[in-house]
Amino acid sequence: MLKIRKANIEDKMKVINLYKLVIEQIKDNEYNPEWIYGIYPKEKNITEPLEVNEVIVGEIDSEIVSAMVVNHISNEGYDTVEWNVDTSDDNVFFVHLVAVNQNFRNRGIAKEMLRYVFNMAENESVKSIRLSLNVNNLGIENLYLKQGFEYVDSITVFIKDRGLKTFNVYEKIISS
Repeated sequence: MLKIRKANIEDKMKVINLYKLVIEQIKDNEYNPEWIYGIYPKEKNITEPLEVNEVIVGEIDSEIVSAMVVNHISNEGYDTVEWNVDTSDDNVFFVHLVAVNQNFRNRGIAKEMLRYVFNMAENESVKSIRLSLNVNNLGIENLYLKQGFEYVDSITVFIKDRGLKTFNVYEKIISS
């Protein structure tokens, strides 16, 4: 059974290893986020949020099989988007680095992880949840749309070590 919780610093190596595994598992998929460990995500993209309880993990039989970062830190380019909810970043959850071990695919894990985040948002009076998808990773788009996210815009940003990248951005309104 899936157990979802906030990760702690003792989970550091398990979480890092999950991301490395998932990157290896999906690198040849038609749809993927184009992650390269050490470029994006860098270790600090995982450890810094982990140190301040911003990483959510899913466990099955004590094995971490999924992870995501949830915080109040927007991505580059988000300031150019006309969001559905006009509010400060403090009133928004941003979801980053959603990863599921491919050996556990099609079990609804990402969906359950998102439900956990929705509950967190309601408990913390967050007004909306925002995320972005690399346009080469639209295979997961249906999951987000089915969970109430709406497409808002596309943005193109220059990312060091990665060049120009285009992302579709989505928002789920929690309260207005």
